[in-house]
Amino acid sequence: MNTMKKQIILLSSILILGLVSCGKTPTFSSDEPSKPFEESSMKTEESVVESSIESKSESQSSKEQTSSKTSSSTPNTPITGELVLRNSYGMVVKFDKKGAKIDSITLDGKKVGQNGFIAGRVANRIAGASFELDGTTYNINKNDGNNTLHGGSQGFGEINWNVDSLTDTSISFSLFSKDGDMGFPGNMNVTTTYTLGEEGQLTYEIKATSDKKTIFNPINHLYMNLNGNTSVSNHSLWIDGDKYLSIDSSKIPTGEIKDVSNRASMDYTTKKAYQSGNDRCLVLNGEGYRKVAELNGTTTGYKMELYTDRPALQLYDNNQYICLEAQDYIDAIHHDNFPSIVLNANEEWYSKSAYCFSK
Repeated sequence: MNTMKKQIILLSSILILGLVSCGKTPTFSSDEPSKPFEESSMKTEESVVESSIESKSESQSSKEQTSSKTSSSTPNTPITGELVLRNSYGMVVKFDKKGAKIDSITLDGKKVGQNGFIAGRVANRIAGASFELDGTTYNINKNDGNNTLHGGSQGFGEINWNVDSLTDTSISFSLFSKDGDMGFPGNMNVTTTYTLGEEGQLTYEIKATSDKKTIFNPINHLYMNLNGNTSVSNHSLWIDGDKYLSIDSSKIPTGEIKDVSNRASMDYTTKKAYQSGNDRCLVLNGEGYRKVAELNGTTTGYKMELYTDRPALQLYDNNQYICLEAQDYIDAIHHDNFPSIVLNANEEWYSKSAYCFSK
């Protein structure tokens, strides 16, 4: 009997241990009392169970975070792979680190834009490749005869930017331009963020700061053909700008601002068929963020509306593609009657523009 009793007690102990290991609280029959477990032993088993549950919860949370489509870069984890944004409207926008550029824009599989690089520090031309600030003359890189074009031979459009973040709807690039870069003063930190909306709008925002007084006038140089081919024919254009900057034979402004009514080829104040051969700076009407231009592809019916907070627009084409470059006045540093492009030390420069495509 003693042997049988010991076996029954042993079996009961095994069953109780089994219950505890599954996270259940043991119960004891009043008919056959047994010595309960020590309280410290019970706590140890419960801690093991709780620890196991917490570990599973943390593991599940980690898996959920890993499955997120949002990416962000740190110095140790750079973003790699395809840089692309898509929406349900049929737009696919691909990007490239070089120049933080819009590599291509397709709408329903038809390419309507390409090579939209960020030009800077100062886009367009600076006469004589030099300028003066507070009594100091800065000689900058010559890459357009005796002048500077788009910030010099290694301007913002010619170098690789960092990719800071990539989500389903936006991508951000950053660039550090050191003091003396292409001859310009000040250590500059610049960011460009593109955001793709569900209704065809591609917004780009540029921010910059410098630790010294400098000059700044960046642009996006997107080439567009809304018919998806290589001819600027069969486009119509409207621009909300009734004045333009007069230029010399080197495409440097004379300082004179003229009326487009005196030059029919520059007058797009009423929408009309596009005429090729343009490379002119138009003065835009209004202030703040507003619609300033509309380009239509008469073959496809596609439309692009340009919104910006900038005061001027460079109208350019190469007979294949049309550029509508929101900017400040060309060579403004040399003309007191032009809005200033001087950026003071530690001030934040900000601008917002958008290409809004529809079909």
